[in-house]
Amino acid sequence: MHKIQRRFSNKDISEWFAGSILLAFPVAMTEEAWNLGKELPALSILLIAVLSLVFIAWFGYHRHYQSSLDTHSLEFVIRVFSGYAIALIVAAFVLALLNQFPLGSEPAVAIKRMVLVAAPASAAGTIVDSMK
Repeated sequence: MHKIQRRFSNKDISEWFAGSILLAFPVAMTEEAWNLGKELPALSILLIAVLSLVFIAWFGYHRHYQSSLDTHSLEFVIRVFSGYAIALIVAAFVLALLNQFPLGSEPAVAIKRMVLVAAPASAAGTIVDSMK
């Protein structure tokens, strides 16, 4: 069992950014992701976001918190949501670099694309963060 970190440190943030970038770039560069961002209904996008959060929580629980969730539940929740937020930021940034993040003109499409790209990016960020 690994030592529980009480806060989301700068090292963790760096690991999440690095891991998220690993998969955000290739996914964001696909026309399929751009088209799905226009075509998928909001419910599907919401379920993808929930699935991403569930994966982060499940992986983090089994990797770090299995024996101590009762005493470190706040740290666990902070790690899950902070990690996903970082993946969303990375996804938005990469999509903006590719001129595929129309937040001003089509905010729903921009958000859908961001969630789609953040799904694999958050998984990669989770895995890189767990490599100690």
